[in-house]
Amino acid sequence: MNEIACSFGEDSQLTGVYTPAKSAQHDKPCLLFLTAGLLHHVGPTRLHVQMARAFADDNVACLRFDLSGVGDSETSALGGYFQERSVSEVRQALEYLQREHGHTSFVLVGLCSGADDALAAAAENQRVVGLVLLNGYAYRAGFFWPFRFLKYYLPRLLMTDKIIGRLQRVVRRMMINDEPGHAADQQALDVLDNDYRYIPPQEEAGALLSRLMQEQTNMLLVYTGSEYDDYLYEGQLFAMFPQLKNSEYVKEHYAQMADHTFTLDSDRENLTAQVRAWYAQAQFNRLPVEN
Repeated sequence: MNEIACSFGEDSQLTGVYTPAKSAQHDKPCLLFLTAGLLHHVGPTRLHVQMARAFADDNVACLRFDLSGVGDSETSALGGYFQERSVSEVRQALEYLQREHGHTSFVLVGLCSGADDALAAAAENQRVVGLVLLNGYAYRAGFFWPFRFLKYYLPRLLMTDKIIGRLQRVVRRMMINDEPGHAADQQALDVLDNDYRYIPPQEEAGALLSRLMQEQTNMLLVYTGSEYDDYLYEGQLFAMFPQLKNSEYVKEHYAQMADHTFTLDSDRENLTAQVRAWYAQAQFNRLPVEN
């Protein structure tokens, strides 16, 4: 595999690995893998490496790179929130790929906070023609609560030891909450969480997805079984965002048996196959924004 280490961006502070297509082709959108949380460009359990090399076999070029302060990339001098810096750095990555390798259209792939960054970057850059959002924004909607009751509450009601254990945890939590300083500590943690991964209101996320859909941005949204606190069944995406239903540009996949980072080989292989199949059938032709 002919992979190329590269640096780019302001003062060349961003680093990554470019995986070229087997033959020089620039008509296919280049895949760009965004870092997931604090994991560097190989991705969780080398997911990005595996997917990039699989796509190279399909004659699709890829770049997996580290956002500033992660992996091999230097810390950015820019202020602001994490996502604001991420959008700027994704733009620098696209400019590098266009300048050095001739790519003019791109598909962004992101997991968790990387999915949030990919969505925000797509909203700001018309060269992004596709998105693969892994465990992106999710909201309790549709049949979430019936599924929640049948899958989790009902089985536990039949297990008395589970009930006793839960009651004990509730009592311990109440005692901890009464300790001096706990509320202030929790508030500080909530502020940090909102800085690192801010979850927008459902209407705001829906409006952004709807706009991208109207611009014919192809999107694949994948949720795993680990997201049971907010997502529980195939089809919940269209209950969350009814305006996306029946769109040829929006696809949903529920990887119920996979964990959050696709730890098992079989889960990564299944995900890679799913994304490759989606990419192969998608018509990437995002419309220009109307003034």
